[in-house]
Amino acid sequence: MRTSLAISALSALAAVTGVTASPLRPLQDVVKRSPDGNFTLYDYGVTSSPIKLFYADGLAYFGTASDWTSGSIVTDITLTFSDSQISTEALTEGVTLPDDTLLYIRPNDDAITEVGFTGADTPSDAVTDRWIWYGAWLMYEDDSGELFDTFYVKETNVSSVWQLYWVPVGVASTGYTSANVRDVA
Repeated sequence: MRTSLAISALSALAAVTGVTASPLRPLQDVVKRSPDGNFTLYDYGVTSSPIKLFYADGLAYFGTASDWTSGSIVTDITLTFSDSQISTEALTEGVTLPDDTLLYIRPNDDAITEVGFTGADTPSDAVTDRWIWYGAWLMYEDDSGELFDTFYVKETNVSSVWQLYWVPVGVASTGYTSANVRDVA
């Protein structure tokens, strides 16, 4: 059941974005998997080439970290997947994140929310687990087993940086662009 739901979600994603799992691999062969070792998340579709996820003051952004100058802690990151959680480590020299820094969403049914990383200001409704992959696509699995990949980005005041958001199904997303979040470049 979950596999067919994921394949349906990926089929819809592919139809909307023109993205396939790989030029050599049909979409229906995409399977649930777990990434091994460290990886980076990328967004496809906002620019002509994939753009990397980075950390800025506890929030998730796509683009080049060095272009973002308005934060006090800004760093490129590497991610690790374990027990349905995505942990984060800083790559910028001189920047250290706590060992338990996790990627989170706030799956609120009625509001668009920022995607971020746990820390001192973690919202009380943040969810850090239930991440899964089908092929290269990152998805969230809710309590009922339904899969979602409703990531969106919004332009910031820096032309090469987009902030990452979670948009509930059915909520108007004017001003936001659908994001294809994957762990391959």
